[in-house]
Amino acid sequence: MMATCFRFDAHAPHEMSIFKRPEREVGLFCSKNPQDVLVARPLLAIDPNLWLIYVIRDPRDVTVSRHGKAPDRYWANLRIWKQYHRAGRRLMGHPRCMAARYGSRARSRRRPGQADGEVSVLERLHAFSDFHETARPSEGSLKALRGVRPVSGDSIGAWRRHKPRVAAQLGMHGPISGELAALGYEPDDRWLAELSGVMPDNQQSFLNEKTTMKFRHKVVVHRATGYLRYLFGLHKRAPVCRHED
Repeated sequence: MMATCFRFDAHAPHEMSIFKRPEREVGLFCSKNPQDVLVARPLLAIDPNLWLIYVIRDPRDVTVSRHGKAPDRYWANLRIWKQYHRAGRRLMGHPRCMAARYGSRARSRRRPGQADGEVSVLERLHAFSDFHETARPSEGSLKALRGVRPVSGDSIGAWRRHKPRVAAQLGMHGPISGELAALGYEPDDRWLAELSGVMPDNQQSFLNEKTTMKFRHKVVVHRATGYLRYLFGLHKRAPVCRHED
């Protein structure tokens, strides 16, 4: 959506780690990888040309979302959302990080060329609501998205159609009422009454509900080598804009 609706010199065809570089030197480059939120904060401090967009979504909707790679299973879980959101909170407030609420920007119908007012390096080409008319996603993106559709708010509040899943996730990973209130999704914990008497659906997410020592060690090594690679290549980098979802 970002690559379609704003002008970039190049963009990643699908998800791409913030530690990787484009195959060729370009000016303004756009990439996306949800895991980047965990490693982006130090990079903001050393790279003045790095811009971030942190997309905030109702965690209940996150836990009931599906992915084209495994359409018969729920994709993410509350463990991952909590981990990512803790990192995302530390990014918010930085002058080169914009926090955007999932769905709100997609309903905008501002015309091409109208000032965005949020990320000064971007030039708008299309309204988000026109995305489906002009997008040319890669094969990987098409598989993940399960096709290109007009932008709508149908997935907002989707958790209410999957209450057993939400009940199970709360049992596995703990309460989220405080986070929901802080983000403006709920005023308090009265929403839990909607789950009263609901039998939890304890099926495992596609992404791991728990992490292992081996996995954590792998992450530490990946981050260390990634930071070094980024730092050593920094003097060659052009201005960069990365989209965090």
